[in-house]
This record gives sequence, C-alpha cells and structure tokens, in this order.
Amino acid sequence: MNVPVYAAFHEWLGRGPQLQPMWDAWKAGDREAATKSVPDEVIDDLIVHGSPAEIREKLARYAANGVTTPAPAVLAGADDARRLLAEIAPGASAGT
Repeated sequence: MNVPVYAAFHEWLGRGPQLQPMWDAWKAGDREAATKSVPDEVIDDLIVHGSPAEIREKLARYAANGVTTPAPAVLAGADDARRLLAEIAPGASAGT
C-alpha cells in the first residue's frame, strides 16, 4: 500500500486518514511500526480470512455483487489448502 499509485487508490477510496500513520512510518523507514499501524478494519476489507464458513460467506457476497471468477490465494501447505478449498466451496456444509 506504499507504492504511489496504490496509495493514491486507497486515498481515493477514502482510506487516507486510516492509512496515514502507516505511510508516515514507512517513509520514516520504520517498517515494523508501519506494518503494525494498518488498522484491522482495512485488513478485513482487503483480505478474506476467518473460519471456512466466514470465508465461504464473504466469497458468496462477492459473487452476489458480480464477481464471476473468485480466485482465492490460500496461504497454506498443499494438504491444508486442498482441505480449505473443499470447505469453502459453494454448497459445502459448515461441518466439512
């Protein structure tokens, strides 16, 4: 979010006040403070995370709003990724 064009995009979205502390820390060279200062609500807006049911529900909202090809990037080992993808697939039950 520190690349100028992406920072400008976030400002356009209205996130400037939320991200200013992160940008200031980054420009000062304090990468640790910059990382820690990204608000949870921004992370929640940008990253799909949570239980399989929560992930499935958020992806369903994307589809309901016009996303036709969701392509989640699962940060896990191969076996865990396969299990999670099965659990978040449309129609999967909460217990799988």
